[in-house]
Amino acid sequence: MPLILALGLAGCAAPALRAPDVAARPAVAELTRFALEGRLLVKDAERSAAVGLDWQHEGARDDWLFTGPLGQGLARIESDAASARMTLSDGRRTEAASAAELAESLLGVDAPLARLPRWVTARPAAGAEVREVDAQGRLRRVVDQGWTIEYLDYTGEAPDALPRKLDIHRGDTRLRLIVDTWNAN
Repeated sequence: MPLILALGLAGCAAPALRAPDVAARPAVAELTRFALEGRLLVKDAERSAAVGLDWQHEGARDDWLFTGPLGQGLARIESDAASARMTLSDGRRTEAASAAELAESLLGVDAPLARLPRWVTARPAAGAEVREVDAQGRLRRVVDQGWTIEYLDYTGEAPDALPRKLDIHRGDTRLRLIVDTWNAN
């Protein structure tokens, strides 16, 4: 009888939690060059902005075109390893040490633009913590330097499919990126 009772209690025990099988993730090379078009929503406790986005990335160089709801250009931010420049639709130019500084002045929200090339391509840095993967081994949730990156949708079912929808947040700051078109070279 004690054996039956022990087996019965064992069947009621909560299942052990497992860490995601990161080793099962497919090997994906870093994309050093890509272009995407999409929509970006940024918000914090006080502000929010929704813009169209046309982003060209190649190595340490980025070219971001932010557009309004009717497709008119709001600003272009160009950056490289040394500095960043923003040109507003009225022709005014501003320079800063990073694209993130300029984007904050444009959008009103601190956005981690320097980390986005790895995050948007689902290739987190070595120190990032992978919290969840899907059945194909693709990222679902990653924590990197205090930011949580959630991969809500991919462009297809293949293990190497690129993300289509990401939610990135830390504290009250949230970015939602929806990629409409990818061009990964």
